[in-house]
Amino acid sequence: MKKEMPVAIIIYGMVAVGKLTVAKALQKELGYKLTHNHLVSDLVWSIFDRGTLEGNRLIERLRYELYEEAINQGVSVIITHCYSHDYVSPTGLSDPDYLKTLEEKLEASGAKTLFIHLQADNQVLLERVQGESRHEYRKLTDVAKMSEYLEDKKLDVRTSAPVKNNLVIDNTNMSVEDVVKLIRTAVM
Repeated sequence: MKKEMPVAIIIYGMVAVGKLTVAKALQKELGYKLTHNHLVSDLVWSIFDRGTLEGNRLIERLRYELYEEAINQGVSVIITHCYSHDYVSPTGLSDPDYLKTLEEKLEASGAKTLFIHLQADNQVLLERVQGESRHEYRKLTDVAKMSEYLEDKKLDVRTSAPVKNNLVIDNTNMSVEDVVKLIRTAVM
């Protein structure tokens, strides 16, 4: 009997766009395992100083290994990633290169990959960044800092990653349920 191909859904986008909210709803719908941006980062930053080369190098390695091993074991996963087309880690790895490499590693491990680029209008992002749910994982909640990000002309949040199966969803005026329906249709 042939084993079903594991699926990796990578939800990426700007701070406060709703990545984890959508991921949690999608997890309930599909039953996939969920790992979000802060899980590995928080583990590493509990030992290393935030933003250090060593810490960032470890985060990148742990993420790749964790996701590859899940796929190798036949586990379908939902992954969130805070993304900017212009961001470059202290290791020299750009966000586009990170997601392209992640795609290659997951597919080499046997996964069907689907990338979801969530986007929303700036005003909505400023409202969402203040949400109570953001406190649980020590996420950014500072409206002034979020405004700085949104005004930074070097920060490109609308350009999608250079990956194959990529669905762009502007969830400015969409319910979480409607976003999940779109993703579920794309997965099937």
